Amino acid sequence: MEKQGETHDNNRWLRLGLVAVILLAAIWLRQHLIETTIIGGDQSFTLHAAMRWVNEGQIPLTANKSSVGIMNPPMIVYFYAPALRLWPDVLSVAWLTLMAGVGALALAAWTTNRLFGWRASLWALLLFSVNPWAVLYSQLIWNQTMVPFFATLTLASLLLYFADRPKGIYLVLAFTGAACMTQVHPGSMMQVGTIGLILLLFWRQVRFWPLVAGIALFALSYVPFLMYQIGTGWMDVRATLALAGEAGTFSLASVLVSLDLLHAKGLVPTAVLTRPVDTAMTILFGLSLLYTAVWGGQQFRRRQQDEAAQRHSRAVIILLFWLIVPVLFYLRTSVYLQVYYVISQWPAPFILIGLTLAAAQKWLEQPWRRAWGRPVSLALSTILLLIVAGQTVLNWQIQTARQNDGQVQIRHIRQTIEQVNGLASQRPDCSLVLVSEGHQEEISRLSLLRQFTQAKEILLTDGRLALPLPAPCGIYLDALPGSEASRWLAETAVNLPDATLTIHNETWRFYELSADRRDQFISPLAADGETAVWQNGASLLDLTYGTAQTGGSLPLTMLWHVHSQPDPRHYHTGAYLLTADNQVAAQLDGPGFDSIQWHVGLYFLTWVPIHVPPELPPGAYRLALAQYVWPTLERVELTTGENLFLGPEIVVGDG
Repeated sequence: MEKQGETHDNNRWLRLGLVAVILLAAIWLRQHLIETTIIGGDQSFTLHAAMRWVNEGQIPLTANKSSVGIMNPPMIVYFYAPALRLWPDVLSVAWLTLMAGVGALALAAWTTNRLFGWRASLWALLLFSVNPWAVLYSQLIWNQTMVPFFATLTLASLLLYFADRPKGIYLVLAFTGAACMTQVHPGSMMQVGTIGLILLLFWRQVRFWPLVAGIALFALSYVPFLMYQIGTGWMDVRATLALAGEAGTFSLASVLVSLDLLHAKGLVPTAVLTRPVDTAMTILFGLSLLYTAVWGGQQFRRRQQDEAAQRHSRAVIILLFWLIVPVLFYLRTSVYLQVYYVISQWPAPFILIGLTLAAAQKWLEQPWRRAWGRPVSLALSTILLLIVAGQTVLNWQIQTARQNDGQVQIRHIRQTIEQVNGLASQRPDCSLVLVSEGHQEEISRLSLLRQFTQAKEILLTDGRLALPLPAPCGIYLDALPGSEASRWLAETAVNLPDATLTIHNETWRFYELSADRRDQFISPLAADGETAVWQNGASLLDLTYGTAQTGGSLPLTMLWHVHSQPDPRHYHTGAYLLTADNQVAAQLDGPGFDSIQWHVGLYFLTWVPIHVPPELPPGAYRLALAQYVWPTLERVELTTGENLFLGPEIVVGDG
């Protein structure tokens, strides 16, 4: 008996050692080239919001805007902020995402071991740890990359409560995980319906107070977002209902993207191993679904006589619901589906595959078929290890290819922060102007620099639309080469060649606009006084334009001055070509320089290329300008009482 106990202990430590090795290998795979993950508009805004909370104590009520146009809840920001508090570096959030991904692996392995044994647990863990999407989503700073951890927490808690032991804490954790999962990406909201179905189906096992506590925590976690919705008159709720009311098309896209979650397809399409490895995973998953349905049915029929069968049947039902409900939910949709819409299915596919593989190997290793069963079991293990090796290679190729994919990455942002802080310390009186895509914090890919750098004032602008000229001087980061702002800076400001950054094949240049150079540009244009003055605080000082040809464009350049502080609304500018009877013949509307950043005394340039329709008859037209509130389109009056400034006559030639 003592030797048997020692053998059991030795096997237990061996299995724990294997789990530790797999988890360490998963961390190693995920940290490889982690600095090459992208930083786009979504990443920049959420990082900015989290760092603003750290720096200024301003608790956010929302995160970034979703792909369907509504605001996301702020939960993702609440996770980023503690990491940034401990280490105020963009990389800290990437490591937070990494550890969340590894946490999902550990939770899935532990739950599978509790319910289906160590062998199923090891296979599930191994396949989950090298899955290309799981590895990618353990590196990216993105709202939906936190879904796998919370989906795993929710599913694991439900499985443990209904199929292991009905501890109240499991039910509370299930609702907590669901609250976080649905807020980091609302596309996972359908799994709340899955939870409801499971509770209805197994209602006899549901304990009242844990259920009440779980629901209360779920509701309380939404309070900040509800405060925002109340403040906006439930604008996003109305938009969501309108979207839900749109006609959807029946499509099997949800089935296809569910399968894609097991593949490297689309992540590294040119790799030699992609097709055979993806095909093997599809076959493996299909066989697992078939086996699980048959075995689960057998367990369901035996549930009255066998307690283990009852627990297993519940686990299988929960796993299948977790997979099927998202697919059914998106069978009719007006939204173009991406894999992250169904990523809340995780880790169910890997648990089912692990369960099936363990059952196959146990069957093959039965005493009466050992002679041929063990070699077959060994061959099966070899094939599976080859799949794992293939996916590991694919992950390495994905990460290597990402280095040169042309997108701004963590490493570039860290270099930029270091460079900006160095220039700002040398020129403490100068404002920093970030010239990039996007004119607002919500959409600029460089908005995070507002909280991660130390300049006196930081202004954001879209270089295709506008350029502020702050006093007394400005440091400019031109991250949009070829734009109107880029050309103006090259002609007027002083290039700082020692500060130049190379981002893939793109060069980001720094410029300095000294007080003298600024005055040399502004003073002659402002000498004649203001051309037009609006009551929102904007004054037009100078207007220049090029030639206009039908089928071409009329380029306008305008110099503006903020003469009084505007109210905190968004103002846009409309530029129009009017016919003799004041009909609009051509127009272009846009935000110019974001009015939220206006302050008294600021000067800024805007560029407006009005497209001239090819069918427009050549002749004389009147140029007109208007300021209006966005998005209500309410015109702003000039100080003269009109709401439209009539400019010079423009002669349109025959293109």
